[in-house]
Amino acid sequence: MKSAHGSLTCERCHIELTAQGKVHPNREDPTAMKKVVVRSYDYQRCASCHPEAYKRFIEGEHAKELAKQKQAQSEGQEQPPAKLAPTCGDCHSSHYVQSKRSRVELGTQMIETCGKCHKAQEASYLKDIHGRMGVFLEKKASAYCTDCHGAHTCESLKDKNKALEACRRCHKDATVQFAGIVIHTGKEDISKKNPEKQASMAFVGTIKPIAQTMTIILLVFFALQTFVWILRELHRKLRGR
Repeated sequence: MKSAHGSLTCERCHIELTAQGKVHPNREDPTAMKKVVVRSYDYQRCASCHPEAYKRFIEGEHAKELAKQKQAQSEGQEQPPAKLAPTCGDCHSSHYVQSKRSRVELGTQMIETCGKCHKAQEASYLKDIHGRMGVFLEKKASAYCTDCHGAHTCESLKDKNKALEACRRCHKDATVQFAGIVIHTGKEDISKKNPEKQASMAFVGTIKPIAQTMTIILLVFFALQTFVWILRELHRKLRGR
């Protein structure tokens, strides 16, 4: 009753409480109440209230990947994956989600939700300026997952033109070179199908220790220079006495 769906009746979403021809609750099956129904629920019912969101999901990457996984399993081409691509219920809690949350609250929850499957991307995002500003500094102008990848469509943005389009939502003057900046810099989240990004990260991996070493050398140099300057000033004052 406290959720965003609190004004709806149970029957609005749970039209027919049956699964595979069996009525719910099935008193003859003691394990029926323990079954996870996220996969068996008919999410077309969500479209009656959320038509645009459902349409985007069906056209999005998660739905396409889920369809591929189910087809491969039905044809016996491969073993079931450890985790199937998500449906509406994997990302949204229809019973508990709160309404009228701020952009920062929604964004922070979004990072946690996406991070359940994309752990490496979550970690690299939180190290990036977008994550630091959006999550740690709670700046609502910063970008969260859906600002770049789209809500429900969930595009990977491997294509530079799509990446540029995403960047220009906030950075109006962004160029193709700007869109080439690597946001998710963790080695774990780099696909083997993306050799260009792998090469970029290999270059960054080479430059990073060199830059760190040079920074340390400069800091030591200036510290020594400051120390010598202090000794010189003390020497000059002592001679003046």
